[in-house]
Amino acid sequence: TYDAGTLDIALGDVVRVPLGRREVLAYAVTPVREVAATQHALKAVTERVAVPRAFDDTGLHLAQFIADHYVCTLGEALEAVVLSGAIPRMREWIVRGENAPEPGRFPSIPKRLLALVWEAFPERFAFEALVRHPDARRSGDRASLLRYVAALVRGGVLRRERSLAEARTREYRMRVLERGAREVRGTKAQALASFLGDRGAPVPRADALLAGFSNAVIARAVKAGAVIEREIVPSRTRARIRSPQVPGATGEQRAALERLHALLDERTFSETLLYGVTGSGKTYVYVEAIKRVVDAGGRAIVLVPEISLTPQTARHFEAAFGERVAVLHSALSERERFDAWQACAAGEIDVAVGARSAVFAPLSGVRLLVVDEAHEASYKQDSVPRYHAVAVARERMRRERGVLVLGSATPSVESYAAAKSGKIGLLELHSRATKLPLPTVSIVDLAREFESGNRRIFSAALVQALSERLTCGEKTVLFVNRRGSAGFLLCRTCGAVPECPRCSVSLAAHRSEGLLRCHYCDYQTTIPERCPACGAATIREFGAGTERVAEEVARLFPAARVVRMDSDTTTRVGDHARLLRVFETEGDVLVGTQMVAKGLDYPDVTLAGVVAADIGLHLPDFRAAERTFSLIAQVCGRSGRARPGEAIVQTYAPEHPAIRFAAAHDYDGFAERELDERAQLGFPPARRLTYLGVIGRSRSRAWQTALQYAQLLREQDVAEVLGPAAYPIARVNAEWRYRIALKTLKPAALRAALRERILPLAHAARGTRLAINVDP
Repeated sequence: TYDAGTLDIALGDVVRVPLGRREVLAYAVTPVREVAATQHALKAVTERVAVPRAFDDTGLHLAQFIADHYVCTLGEALEAVVLSGAIPRMREWIVRGENAPEPGRFPSIPKRLLALVWEAFPERFAFEALVRHPDARRSGDRASLLRYVAALVRGGVLRRERSLAEARTREYRMRVLERGAREVRGTKAQALASFLGDRGAPVPRADALLAGFSNAVIARAVKAGAVIEREIVPSRTRARIRSPQVPGATGEQRAALERLHALLDERTFSETLLYGVTGSGKTYVYVEAIKRVVDAGGRAIVLVPEISLTPQTARHFEAAFGERVAVLHSALSERERFDAWQACAAGEIDVAVGARSAVFAPLSGVRLLVVDEAHEASYKQDSVPRYHAVAVARERMRRERGVLVLGSATPSVESYAAAKSGKIGLLELHSRATKLPLPTVSIVDLAREFESGNRRIFSAALVQALSERLTCGEKTVLFVNRRGSAGFLLCRTCGAVPECPRCSVSLAAHRSEGLLRCHYCDYQTTIPERCPACGAATIREFGAGTERVAEEVARLFPAARVVRMDSDTTTRVGDHARLLRVFETEGDVLVGTQMVAKGLDYPDVTLAGVVAADIGLHLPDFRAAERTFSLIAQVCGRSGRARPGEAIVQTYAPEHPAIRFAAAHDYDGFAERELDERAQLGFPPARRLTYLGVIGRSRSRAWQTALQYAQLLREQDVAEVLGPAAYPIARVNAEWRYRIALKTLKPAALRAALRERILPLAHAARGTRLAINVDP
């Protein structure tokens, strides 16, 4: 309880409250009048913390929706809604001495790690910065780095320091860069100076980072006087945006816009699927619809799968709406993200563009919410709270009586079924905006290639097509959904495969680093020259990854400029844009994982190759075929944007429906077949699905607990209960994992049963933890 007149507490305020013998920070979630009317004895709030409101009415409503729908606590749901910079928090720093330890004092710690800490890091840094540094990762995984730091702390050469990080409450300021008068040495620093000179006006520092220029390059250029860095208070004058008909818009685009304008004028909630083939101009439709919204005084939110992978998308909106756009991307510092958030709350922003969490942006009067590439799995958060951004966007627009647009060339089959049945609207773009046809797609049967004596990664057809593109100066995109040089090592003598000691998976080979690495817990060890089991020198790599594919292209075509893009080559902010810029300006072949399947639009790309279409096709996941179809269709869609193109799909399963329909550009045929299968098996959208995971270090305890939960749910009779069974990856980071699948036509009743019967047991259980995944 509190004196409302003295403390003046409102919804969303951050307060200090007593909890046992401690005082903790909390959020005000109940109006004052409701607190005053309660009959319960309440403790007094100590004080209101002088920071901006953590959330508004809309934010609280969305948190309550997440807590109810995804069966988590309101506190856990608010963790997703509240920006981390909104409240003070304790932070731990590692502080190093002036001089590195003498050689030989810490023989168990890699020498290159010691040199790195004293040469590349400031005197005071966070442990997470060490973990993220690519050179530090070569010295050990997270657990190893933690042990090394602990040893250095015990040795007195490092110390840990805790401090309270204040909330970001200063005036909204932006760090900008502009061209200085002096010259600077170094190719990268000179490129930065040219980049700023070409832009003319001051450039936000975050834009330079997103363009691929590192903090070190910026600092060197600033020190040399070639670049000037300063802080400014951005001008936020409202720019009225008109919507003239842009010449060249297709008839399908005009029809889609007319329908969206009509929906926006109705001022009631509606949901529409914008189903358009790759290159059909969906982004143009988004921009023109948002212009209509902003011109009428409203606001809009645009979600993209990962803003760092789609800089071109962000530029479309910045060009159209200028400073009234907040682009919430990974290149922003925590301070800048908080400032952008506050600018949204203050009404200084018309359009917020960002990844999953931008759905919570504190904009008022949101009339349109666009989810681009709405089928992408990245919209589903894989940690608590396990919400799906599309479901939260739907709830937000329902509350604000706005329009939700789901854009995709390969929609989720759930969205497709809803559109075809009339539950949501459907707008279709069947033709590319350039009037060019979709690329011709050839399927290569790798089994026949093997029978003919070809044991290499590339088929004869793909090698020939690559050669032709290189000869005529055109570009190629090669997709392989596995990073590293190989999927695993195998001894040809005894059949042994090196496995992770903490996870039930084989270790992937990363030849350039000389390491075997677990892609789940980051355990790593050196690549052995002989089999660890039998000692034979017959251990070989199997299953090509991006690293090996890039090496093979370079071997076959030594003059080709090959660019590799995966999570190993994009560890720092701006790496994506830097690699794409290199590919655009001087590259010939781009080799990559899912990163190259979306957001790329280069006119010179006339060949797209799927090196191994089977990776992921046979996973024990009911969405495996859907994801394979989507990836193949999206990769093929990178080709032939400005001139006729082709695509080649290599596979051991040429007759699989996902591959056959993707090669024919026939999403409708694939979706109808997939929906029939799911109806027979009871998978979404026929029935709703929830996974209940039981995880623990003791295998027997986790198994017995899972059996108990399954039996209790069978007694409730609210869902078909399957399992428990081991996860596809049964052991991760030394923890055993069992899963119960729950299929239901009564999702509300199932959620109630989970809250009333399972959660109390899970809270009391020792040695195991519960992971609830609603609508996986």
